[in-house]
Amino acid sequence: MTPTRETFGNIPPSSKAAFYVLMVVAMAVFAWGVWRRYQLWRHGQPINARELLIGNLKQIFERLKPGVRRVVFEGFGQGRVRGRGLPSWAHGLLVFGFLMLFLGTTLLEIDHLAAMVSEKLHFHRGLYYVIYEFTLDVFGLLFLAGCVLFFWRRLRKPASVGHRAADWYVLISFLAIGLTGYLTEGLRMAWQKPSGIGASCSPVGLWIASAFAGAGEPSVRSTHLAAWWVHSILVFGFIASIPFTRLMHMIAGPLNLFFARPSLGVMQPILLEQFEKEERMGISDIRHLTRQQLLSLDACMECGRCEEACPAWTTGKPLSPKKVVQDLKGVMEKLRDARPGDDPRTGVHEVITPEVLWSCTACSACVSVCPVRIDPVTLILDMRRHLVAEGSLAGTAATALRRMQSSSNPWGLPQSERAAWLASLNASPDGGRKES
Repeated sequence: MTPTRETFGNIPPSSKAAFYVLMVVAMAVFAWGVWRRYQLWRHGQPINARELLIGNLKQIFERLKPGVRRVVFEGFGQGRVRGRGLPSWAHGLLVFGFLMLFLGTTLLEIDHLAAMVSEKLHFHRGLYYVIYEFTLDVFGLLFLAGCVLFFWRRLRKPASVGHRAADWYVLISFLAIGLTGYLTEGLRMAWQKPSGIGASCSPVGLWIASAFAGAGEPSVRSTHLAAWWVHSILVFGFIASIPFTRLMHMIAGPLNLFFARPSLGVMQPILLEQFEKEERMGISDIRHLTRQQLLSLDACMECGRCEEACPAWTTGKPLSPKKVVQDLKGVMEKLRDARPGDDPRTGVHEVITPEVLWSCTACSACVSVCPVRIDPVTLILDMRRHLVAEGSLAGTAATALRRMQSSSNPWGLPQSERAAWLASLNASPDGGRKES
């Protein structure tokens, strides 16, 4: 007998109809949530994304290639997540397990729709079925292992990691989806009673089915239907909640990897024409950020890697790159809450103090470790540029700039003494050091 199974086995027509109605509702809520975030990003300065699609196919490919490569290798391939011990393993197991389960569910639905057109298009059987079922059983275990590792890490509450009540909802939902998925599979096998390779290709489901070996088929079928509904509702709730939790980084993260323009230590020059047109220098309002920068705020997961790598934070300075990003995100949220005709208070310097901004050494350590290439350094430098333009500069930074203007060096030494430091080196004419 060819190994296979019915996609909606033991599911009555009324339940199938309700299933698709709830699926549409969940997708609609998901789309609405993403649209709300997109509307916030649109408040930023345009980034001319359409220019990527101008020209012939070769030119378009060359423009898209760097961004696509980052998404594939750094996003889906977890290239910037590896090498961090427990967090890397937890994230990798969770992501790869989730992606494989999502792919498996998609293929199952494609097979179901294809079989409705013609039974000849039904491909979920035979060798494909065996490989499919075994692969999903294995990756389901990896998915649950990732959930458990994250659960344990959250219980430890690392200081650098952001903590919110909704994080527990996400983790518990993941665990519940994985466990009810296995329970549904085991109950399905308990009443279907597959044999041979058709049973052994699902080792976890077969083990769960053995627990119901003594139960009657009617009770197993009713329990299977109940478990199937619990699993389905959990999945729909998860889909609908993505734009309203940290899971939004599943959308914003790959997008930011695609649009990010990696460049360390480079400040964009401001042309006179641009200054006359915008009548500003630097960033003072959240709407002065580009749309890609606003998008990057939603990509942040508060993993804390930037904070751990920041020398200013390590030495007790008031700067936390993670908090800068989250504070700016909080300002962006005011645009969403503003009523038509209101002028929301979206000034960035109301929440980020000069002490924080001038603590940054612009070393770009935070940028180099961010898994989704968020760039706090550019945000900080542009906010500092506004402070300088407005004359809102004090302390050692102001003194250094005044000395640079008057003496061409930050120490205020006269130009006649600029080469005096050579004498302190006790240098010989041939470039070596004299012996004492």
